[in-house]
Amino acid sequence: MPTRTSKPAAPSEGIRDTLDSIIIAFILAFVFRAFVVEAFVIPTGSMAPTLYGAHGHHRCSNCGYHFAYGLREDAVRTAYNVVCPNCNNFKDFVEGDDLPFLADNGDRILVMKWPFDVGGEWLGPRRWDVIVFKDPKDGKQNFIKRLVGMPGEVFEIIDGDIYAAPASELPPALTEKLLKDPLTPGGRHLSEADFHELDKHLRIQRKTDSAQSVLWMIHYDHDYLPLVPMEDGPRWSARGNPNETGWDVSTPVITFDGRSGAARSLELTGKPITDLYGYNKEMLAAGGVRQLRYVTDIRVSGVVVPRGSTGSISFLLSKRQDEFRATIDADGHVSLAHHKLGASAPFRDLTRAKIDALRTDRPVVVDFQIVDYRVRVRIDDADVAVTTDDQFHPDLGWLRRRHDGDGPPSRVSISATGLPLEIRHLAVHRDIHYRSVDHETGGPDDRNPYLAAGIPAWGTAGNPIFLREGEFFACGDNSPASKDSRLWWETGDFVDRRGDAYQRGTIPADQLIGRAFFVYWPAGYRLGQRGLPVIPNVGRMRVIR
Repeated sequence: MPTRTSKPAAPSEGIRDTLDSIIIAFILAFVFRAFVVEAFVIPTGSMAPTLYGAHGHHRCSNCGYHFAYGLREDAVRTAYNVVCPNCNNFKDFVEGDDLPFLADNGDRILVMKWPFDVGGEWLGPRRWDVIVFKDPKDGKQNFIKRLVGMPGEVFEIIDGDIYAAPASELPPALTEKLLKDPLTPGGRHLSEADFHELDKHLRIQRKTDSAQSVLWMIHYDHDYLPLVPMEDGPRWSARGNPNETGWDVSTPVITFDGRSGAARSLELTGKPITDLYGYNKEMLAAGGVRQLRYVTDIRVSGVVVPRGSTGSISFLLSKRQDEFRATIDADGHVSLAHHKLGASAPFRDLTRAKIDALRTDRPVVVDFQIVDYRVRVRIDDADVAVTTDDQFHPDLGWLRRRHDGDGPPSRVSISATGLPLEIRHLAVHRDIHYRSVDHETGGPDDRNPYLAAGIPAWGTAGNPIFLREGEFFACGDNSPASKDSRLWWETGDFVDRRGDAYQRGTIPADQLIGRAFFVYWPAGYRLGQRGLPVIPNVGRMRVIR
């Protein structure tokens, strides 16, 4: 019995189906790009070292530390120094003629857009997010910064830290003053009484653990011991006669022989802790163009390996006039003590805790830090002692009267008594220091008429800003070399038309694009010394924090 077969489709129908599929695919791709996820390339170094713009890589000839440095088109045909952020070696240089072979493009990132469109407490913009938005100057160029100021608050950067107060708690007369343009007749003027009132409400905005993890920057890592210590480079120095201290710092593994008697100490000397960025080669190269700031939010960390069962080890950090000492006894008792510089009183215990007794040859990870006016002692990745706001808090009036980054520099020291030990991977890091830019220090944009008139940059010490509904404030992680909310004075027509509804230094909510969340293509490995960087660097692919 004959069977029926389907009629073959006409060739034109197959072509039409294929075209339909391609068109639908393009439509879906554009919809996905417009509303869900979009890829961007980082053009500049304003977010370094979190995210790189166009850059090169260098391994220090003195200590072997590897770091990235920024590139500028006008430096392509010149030779210039690079400065190692670890050992302070400034004697290495890069030939400008080599840059076409050494230059890497900026990180390529993915930006999630739909959460900002949906909004809400959990999906909308949050402080410390890395965000992409439109440049207030033209509304076309995409910028990427870290979100630090939120709508409905008065915001001020003081001594490198972020402070905010709910505007609803402040007298209306004060918030009205903050909205006046300083260059207009009878413009903004805050009295001492205004600042006194504001200081009652300002609270330090502590970074999330996720953001803080990427904002720690190297000061000195003893794993990268310099071949030749620089005259102004960092070094661990034994206090007293080197032959009688019991410490040996000549190798990456530091040792103490356990001799008894008075505590035997090491002090980190040579290079003060500042906001030096290896990425910013212009900061110190050829004499430098910008003064460095002392940074007082710091941490010391390492792996302590006891070689005995009695004695103790202590770590000391200072911030301005405050010194803190964390002591770990071999029997497991831990104390956190405080001392005021210049005071005759001895160290006073703030808190005590108990951990398992130290065991011979069992490594213990110690992390002692001062950050955002909180002191933490962490042992084996767990908080053991933490200060309260009553025990340690800022004096905003005193800090505001000081010039940004004034000394004294922070101290870091280690001492031991009777406990033979090794310390491996000993490193000192410093936190980001958000600069307060004024007419004396200049900045990335010296043509700013507000700076020229002696007005501090937006939202910085002495010039707080009131962020109204739908207004955000953002800063770059590379604070000394970032033109951000602190310095935006030029505006485009698209915001000028808003009149008083737009405030200089802010990002309107409708100009936010999304939250950066992943580096999918960092600079790759090269094919040979001068080959193209086409081999994926999987180790640098990462979630953006």
